[in-house]
Amino acid sequence: MQLTRLSLCRFRNYDQITLCPQAPIVVLTGENGSGKTNLLEAVSLLTPGRGLRSAPLGQFGQNGSTHWGIASHILVDGEPMELGTGLQPGTDTPRRIFLLNGNPLRNQNAWENPLAAVWLTPQMDRLFSESASGRRRFLDRLVMAAYPHHARELAAYDRAMSQRNRLLQTRSNERVWLSGLEAAMARHGVSVAAARNETVRQINLYAQQDMDAFPAVQVRLLCGIADRLDGAPALQVEDWLKEQLASSRMVDREKGRTSFGVHKSDFQLTDVKKNLPAALASTGQQKSLLIGLILAHARLVRDHRGTAPLLLLDEPLVHLDEQRRLSLQKILQNFQSTVLITGTDRAPFAPLQGHAQFATLRQDAFLSIC
Repeated sequence: MQLTRLSLCRFRNYDQITLCPQAPIVVLTGENGSGKTNLLEAVSLLTPGRGLRSAPLGQFGQNGSTHWGIASHILVDGEPMELGTGLQPGTDTPRRIFLLNGNPLRNQNAWENPLAAVWLTPQMDRLFSESASGRRRFLDRLVMAAYPHHARELAAYDRAMSQRNRLLQTRSNERVWLSGLEAAMARHGVSVAAARNETVRQINLYAQQDMDAFPAVQVRLLCGIADRLDGAPALQVEDWLKEQLASSRMVDREKGRTSFGVHKSDFQLTDVKKNLPAALASTGQQKSLLIGLILAHARLVRDHRGTAPLLLLDEPLVHLDEQRRLSLQKILQNFQSTVLITGTDRAPFAPLQGHAQFATLRQDAFLSIC
């Protein structure tokens, strides 16, 4: 998979910018605030979900603009494809639109997006010391890269859960309606758990061995629904989940939220050789474990979908020792997709000279990197 052009209009700090990668690796350097992460975020918004920052829609426009756009030209197995997204102009209520080869799509989840991207950001350094919700979003991005339909199942589950929560607060005696929503939650929830289960199983197969200086890792999914799927048919688990939801209506009404389901799942990451959970590891060790996980996942996506995902690495060398910095850059030289990587200075990326395109970003109104 090759990103050949990325154009932004009124996005974040950019009035206009065009990036045309001319090498498999693009190293973006510049001062803090120059917009390095914004370019990576723009690419991430071309994939299912809310991008690498999970930011609200209103934060993307330059200086609060309600009109912004992202356009890209991508080669997938040599076949050209144009993907775009942005806020539609001329409407009273701004609405995000999606374009495939110039044709509008109803939403991101209405089609099998051939574009996959995986990213690593400095915020993920706190992934194992904060709440389960961040880890769950991280895991779901890994799942979506391998199984694009996972985004639709997540969205359908969330819609049914939101409707159930509202109904419990306003018309809790509507048992037939509640049963229908719980049946939808069970159906989509089991699909979500199954996709997570399968992705974790396959990642563990790819991550059994060290990748150069990065350790072998093991992922353990923490989810009662996924555990049941290991020993029972999906339809049986659906019936069980419907029973759990029905029996918890009174408690959920009091709490104002659904207390059980795949939206409560979590995962653990462990260094295989040291038997060291990431939650107990140092910051540098956690970064190494995450990179090992992402590299194993990239191999999984490449074999499963036929093309490796785009790799978006925001300040990846921070917290890595010299050996692992060199190791990562050596691995990237053989990566079979476009890699966008950021840093404040060029010097740490010297091993990529001759393999990468280097660009320095600045706060210009218009900038072309081609």
